[in-house]
Amino acid sequence: MSTGDAEVALDGDGYRALRRETGTYRERLVVRLAGETGLRPGEMVEVRPGDVTATVSDGAVHYFLTVDGETGPRDVYLPAAVERELDRYAESNAVGADDRLFDVSARRIQMLVSEVADRAAEATGDRSLAAVSSADLRRRFARRHLDAGVPPSVVMAVGGWRRLDSLAADDSPDRERIAAAFDRDGSAGDDRFRAAFDRLDSPAALLDADGVIEHVNHRFEAVTGLDRGDAVGRELRDLAESVAEHEYAEMWEAVVAGERWAGEVATRVPDGDPIRGRLALAAIGGGPRPDGFVATVRPHDAEGEDPPGRRTLDRLRDVQAAARASGESLADASTREGVLRLACQRLADSDAFLAAWASDAPGDDTEPPTVAAGAAEGVPRGPAGELAARALDEREVRTTTVDADEGPLAVAAVPLAHGETRYGTLTVVRRAPDPAGDRERAALATLGERIGGALAAVEWKRLLLADAVLELEFEGSGADSLFAEASAALDCHIRVEGLVPLEGGSLLYYVTVSGVPPAEALSTVEAAATSARLIADYSDESLLEVTADGDSLPGALVDWGANLTDLVVEGGHVRAVCEVAPSVDVRELATGITEAYPTVDMVAKREVERSVDTPLEFRRAIEERLTSKQRSVLQAAYHAGYFDWPRGSTAEELADSIGVSSPTLHNHLRRAQRKLLAAFFEDGDA
Repeated sequence: MSTGDAEVALDGDGYRALRRETGTYRERLVVRLAGETGLRPGEMVEVRPGDVTATVSDGAVHYFLTVDGETGPRDVYLPAAVERELDRYAESNAVGADDRLFDVSARRIQMLVSEVADRAAEATGDRSLAAVSSADLRRRFARRHLDAGVPPSVVMAVGGWRRLDSLAADDSPDRERIAAAFDRDGSAGDDRFRAAFDRLDSPAALLDADGVIEHVNHRFEAVTGLDRGDAVGRELRDLAESVAEHEYAEMWEAVVAGERWAGEVATRVPDGDPIRGRLALAAIGGGPRPDGFVATVRPHDAEGEDPPGRRTLDRLRDVQAAARASGESLADASTREGVLRLACQRLADSDAFLAAWASDAPGDDTEPPTVAAGAAEGVPRGPAGELAARALDEREVRTTTVDADEGPLAVAAVPLAHGETRYGTLTVVRRAPDPAGDRERAALATLGERIGGALAAVEWKRLLLADAVLELEFEGSGADSLFAEASAALDCHIRVEGLVPLEGGSLLYYVTVSGVPPAEALSTVEAAATSARLIADYSDESLLEVTADGDSLPGALVDWGANLTDLVVEGGHVRAVCEVAPSVDVRELATGITEAYPTVDMVAKREVERSVDTPLEFRRAIEERLTSKQRSVLQAAYHAGYFDWPRGSTAEELADSIGVSSPTLHNHLRRAQRKLLAAFFEDGDA
């Protein structure tokens, strides 16, 4: 499918876990509309009960939902169970035929899916579920029906896709064709056949009537290392090495004639040598034109060894297990060196790697690694250092093969970064000659991100607990398009009172706007922000809550790990003050900021001594107790006036702004308040 989203594979078990963790009728209906009808969030918020119609086809009633989608008006097929759920929801919430089913924004629909995904990940222990989005549910809808044999043109029509990669669309189907296609999809016999097919011990593939692969079983993926998405939509010879045209034609002549064909084949795999084995191909169904074909491959195991594809898969599993173990160990470290040492030690102790080391200055042969584990001394440092320098510069995992005394070694260099801050590289070594595949590099890249996040957390802790910090001051124009443009247009004074980073890179601001009526301030800011609301009205001054993307000077400073302490905007001119730990490379930070915002300059750098009086000691006492989520929620509640009397914000408003459910908000707030009070009274008693 042609989309721009980062994709999360979602199987049947994952989807069922999501449905189990829906806490309200609204959440359940949202998940089902995305996962079982292919609706987008922007389409869901426009749905009205009166948009549902019924059509009779072959004596059965089928339901359709008419939506005005991105590709124009279309009929969405509504399974009977989903139609009943939609009808019950509308009735229980007194939604009229012409009223919107969901009185929320498309962004709120996305948040609902994200909340359900978080709960499903926690309940199942499968952290990949936490990243599931409404787009992933739509993809799951499409793939499920394509795998079940629904024609691509039907899937495109009901899901509103302009194209499906590797599958060409034919004419636009009418309602009868759509109903018939989804009837076939729901047949119990087809489901039972596919379940049995997936349990076959041999690698196997299902082909459609035109000889194109439409499904492969789990054993096929395991032995060849090819994902289902890599195989579906291709012909058999696309997966085989050097098949002569006449041999391919003879094979199909025999199979179409009703014969079972068998012969030798070498199957291509993503990594390693081709798998040699025996291919068997047979038709499904009778008649002059088969309904499809089934192909099985029995690999030849040379001298009892596993075939290369299986060795590749086993190595991938070892790498993934080592990366998980290394990432999970990071919670036990409280210093920069401790983070790197634990990560390298776990990797070197695994079955996947011979050695691992981390470098602050990759490419500098005069500087030894910051930490090292395993047999690192046998690896030529020159080529490995050059590879690491390239990886850090390009922010991408790089691999190569080097010659060593004990034979060729495969080396991978992994950049360690968080936001815009670079922390060096991680280098891992294993036996060659098998090269690292895409999935192995992806596992290492994920580990690099986790280590970068852990190092950033150490820096933040050091910043919060330091008695002395560096204070940096930036000034300029155009560095914050939202507030700079608003202050210039209104000729007013804007000060950021608080800032809370949100998931997805957005920022939640609490700002005071002075010198302009509150209604005018809200209207101007709201037009340029993702969302905005008025919290307090003081005649010529107002307190606003504003959500915006992180593409701004404050967002850039947060990405560099700085703590923004003051931001004032007046007449389009921005002044920002932030704190960083003394160990931060100020020149690199300043260069990064000024390159991103050429009209901004760093005008001051000073060392600030922090007081060691009771407030600092109190903050230190609670810092270890509050989780990052509790701290963010507490900070947002404070700035939003949740603790004022009367309240400046309700719990529902605050929950929507932060992007969590009301129960989750109350849970975080209660726990955070309990820890604050415990720290206050315990310190007082001391």
